[in-house]
Amino acid sequence: MILVIGGAYQGKLTWAKAQFALRDEDCCDLAEGFVDGKRCYYHLEAATRQGEMPQFPEDAVIIAREVGCGVVPMDANERVWRERHGAALQELARQSVSVYRVFCGIGERMK
Repeated sequence: MILVIGGAYQGKLTWAKAQFALRDEDCCDLAEGFVDGKRCYYHLEAATRQGEMPQFPEDAVIIAREVGCGVVPMDANERVWRERHGAALQELARQSVSVYRVFCGIGERMK
């Protein structure tokens, strides 16, 4: 598994498509629901917001927004989701062969 994280609108999906030769049909937008058998899954934050953690294929590229570096939300439910999302990212990072952070369209390998 490969994990790609970064802030909103930083070019994570575009970078991952170029880096890993992914086509549109290889990718699943988790905001629209989980589809088994894809090579790439993006918008993990949509799944964690719903309290779901799909079973991803071992060779999948997972793309997720990093939400823990901004202002802490006043709303308690938002803080709970932020914590759940952070825990999911930690678990995926442990399971991943590689972890990349994308900032301004530039990928940096972290693991």
